[in-house]
Formats: sequence, C-alpha cells, structure tokens
Amino acid sequence: MRHKQKMNLVSFNSSVTAWQPHVVDVTESNLRNAWNWVKALTCYGTTNTLDALQLAFKDTLTKAVYLLTDGRPDHVSHTPVDFNPF
Repeated sequence: MRHKQKMNLVSFNSSVTAWQPHVVDVTESNLRNAWNWVKALTCYGTTNTLDALQLAFKDTLTKAVYLLTDGRPDHVSHTPVDFNPF
C-alpha cells in the first residue's frame, strides 16, 4: 500500500463497513491505523460481496478495488443492481 496515493478498506460479512468514509492519503499514520482496524476484524455471517463492492465504488475517488474474501458470495442482497459500464 505504501506505493499508492490513496486508500480505504471495506469489511464485509452479513454487514458492510468502511474503515473511513472516503479514501484517505497513504501515510504512515493511516497505514498504522488501518492495520489496527484490520487486526480487530472477525469473520462471521454471510459473504456480502455485492454490497461491499457497491460501497467501495460509491466513493468517486476510487480508482481500483482489491477484493479479498474467505468464500463465495452467499448473502442475499436487497439492493437493486444498477450496472452501467458507460
């Protein structure tokens, strides 16, 4: 992550939670805080991949997403999918 300009993290299971409301600058302090946030995560519930990706792409500064998961998507989302690549 040190070679990136901005970052954010999204945890997803039965619910979806962003580490920060928007992407933040990659600094030593932010990396340390993000690592502490990651170490406190626990696995439980379903794998809510769709809502996690939608939350990540809501931030207009998002340029890329790295998806790390422990399983297949198995969460039934009630969020309508509006995908328009153009």
